[in-house]
Amino acid sequence: MDQNIAISVEHISKSFSIPHENRNTLRERLMHFRKKMTYETFHALDDISFEIRKGEFFSIIGRNGSGKSTLLKILAGIYTPDKGSIRVNGEISPFLELGVGFNPELSGKDNIYLNSTILGLSKKDIDKKFKSIVDFSELDQFIDLKLKNYSSGMQVRLAFATAIQSNRDILLMDEVLAVGDVRFQVKCYQVFEKLIKSGKTIVFVSHDPDSVQKYSDRVLYLEQARMAVLGSPNEALSKYMYSNAIKASETTALEDQNLFSSDGLKDEEELLPSITSAKIDFFDNEPIEKMIEVSEVRFFNKDDVEEKILTHGETMRIDVVYTVNSTVHDLVFKMLIRDQLHQDLFLSSTLAENITTGEMMPGKVIISYKIPNYFSRGKYSVSPSVCERTQKIYYERCDDFASFQVHQANPIKPSMGFNFPHSINLLKSL
Repeated sequence: MDQNIAISVEHISKSFSIPHENRNTLRERLMHFRKKMTYETFHALDDISFEIRKGEFFSIIGRNGSGKSTLLKILAGIYTPDKGSIRVNGEISPFLELGVGFNPELSGKDNIYLNSTILGLSKKDIDKKFKSIVDFSELDQFIDLKLKNYSSGMQVRLAFATAIQSNRDILLMDEVLAVGDVRFQVKCYQVFEKLIKSGKTIVFVSHDPDSVQKYSDRVLYLEQARMAVLGSPNEALSKYMYSNAIKASETTALEDQNLFSSDGLKDEEELLPSITSAKIDFFDNEPIEKMIEVSEVRFFNKDDVEEKILTHGETMRIDVVYTVNSTVHDLVFKMLIRDQLHQDLFLSSTLAENITTGEMMPGKVIISYKIPNYFSRGKYSVSPSVCERTQKIYYERCDDFASFQVHQANPIKPSMGFNFPHSINLLKSL
């Protein structure tokens, strides 16, 4: 195995047998002892292969039931694959379920020692780290209280503070960042970013596209237990969001469909073709036409002359050109500007500015942002995106799609997060 590879997965598959009925009690077993149990086979993973390099941030995305958590538990050694092999180069620390192994009858202090031991720490190591665990959890007043008297928020804070003490090479993380209140979540993300900078290999399962987009080197998108996409965050998230949009439109079509004919309720067979006709199959590796996509980004100076080197203190204009391939409704257009350190400096959207986009037919759409250029000298990237009105489904997300430079005679520090006064114009052309 290549020493630069942290995890190698080769053609693994995993299935589960699901019983058609429950026989959990002695009475149920006696009543049905002559009747043979029947099972249904559920294929959780089907022929999955990939490699993760040391120090890589590798994300796994997909809808519920696609096999994400099963894959992570196989990597952690909790499940054994039915087929295939896994090789791991380093020690793994699984952050799969915070608080696993905690005993509600023990105090917070005793649970720290219990859980840290499960994570592989010696008593000597736990003694050294105990104060930092308590300080991070902010539960020093309650540390001698039994865990059953903790609120759910207090429990996850203690669990996270304990889990991060494990100094392993490879971290498996399954939706463990959004814990506690907002202030505590900020602390969790700060620790998370320190782990990334320290060169740890991180395998991250999440439904949060923003975190996946921001941190990932590569992304595996699972669909129906199979590998749909293995590639860049943009590529994987784009197909994932597009698939979500198709699923949402299928649901809407089903709800809106007239279920009643003159003879009463339509047969399922009559409805089935119209429901399944839009099904997306990613496994043939054919490119998918998006409903709407970013075509280009243009930059203009105060005289409306197109150029990429702009002057500090003057008004600038950024035009994001979208290609609409299918009729869409009530979209939200966003634009994010980042500096060379990948820090978010400016974010604007049509929703925040109360701009209604309405119906858009196939053609070109230009979202034009006009803002005063308060950026200091340097290079900046533009990340445009478009989503539906609830902002849960993204049709397109293009991280660092284009860049511009700012010339400045007297350099000053940029205004981090400053909400520049600006205007947005929506231009449609068919």
